[in-house]
Amino acid sequence: MTRRTLGFGLMFATVVLLGLIALGQTADEILDMVDAEADALAEGSMISIIRFDNAFGDGTTGSNLFGSLAIPNQSLIYFMEPADVAGTVFLTIESEDEDKDADLYIYFTFFGDKLPKQLVNEERSDSFAGSALSYSDLGDREGRADYNAVLLGEEDVVIGDVTRVAYKIESTAKPDAEVDSPRAIVWIDKEFLIMLKMESYNDLGNLDTTMSVLVLGEFEGKLTADELLATDHSDGSTTTITILERRRPDEEIPVETFLPENIPAFNAALWGFGTE
Repeated sequence: MTRRTLGFGLMFATVVLLGLIALGQTADEILDMVDAEADALAEGSMISIIRFDNAFGDGTTGSNLFGSLAIPNQSLIYFMEPADVAGTVFLTIESEDEDKDADLYIYFTFFGDKLPKQLVNEERSDSFAGSALSYSDLGDREGRADYNAVLLGEEDVVIGDVTRVAYKIESTAKPDAEVDSPRAIVWIDKEFLIMLKMESYNDLGNLDTTMSVLVLGEFEGKLTADELLATDHSDGSTTTITILERRRPDEEIPVETFLPENIPAFNAALWGFGTE
């Protein structure tokens, strides 16, 4: 299973991947092509506006609006709404070493923080903005070397009034691997290589979390996941992720924008995330 930075590059397959897969390929070969297409698509800068709509197990609800900046291996998520958390910044910096976790930072303006705090250990598994996703879900990716992947076959996946043919791939953690999810199943669109849905299971073999594409769209001539539903089956909470806008900036986003020491001076209005 591969988790890709949301940026909103969100594991989650907010943008899609083109390419045709020849018959007879193995699960690893398919996933190699998915990774290659995702890496190619991630080249360059991206600006996005994303909304999270949360429904909690106790019946309460909440929502957040975010602005996102992304360049290869780095992403910044700026909290636009609600007002009480506006100005918070979540920063992800991926390591060049694929076996090393990304560096994750959180910056709280309302606490008077002078610099972003780097998240460590158990903090990485905390809920992101009260959603069904954790900071780690957004920032980390499980190393494929920790899993054995098997192609189970092909299945139809219905999204709205559209039926897509998908490869069904099961990934199981190797005996000595230290991973969050020992088993996962992912459905990948056969034609466009987009993730259509995902299921992960805990150590007891019970369904833990799921991710499903609810609405398909298009960007730069490529199929996209414009709305997704994440569900935490341990408490029944859900998060609907809606990509309201994605665009390329007129000029590439400077790498200095993503330096932790520069986050306190981040100008949200410059990127259309707020006012001066």
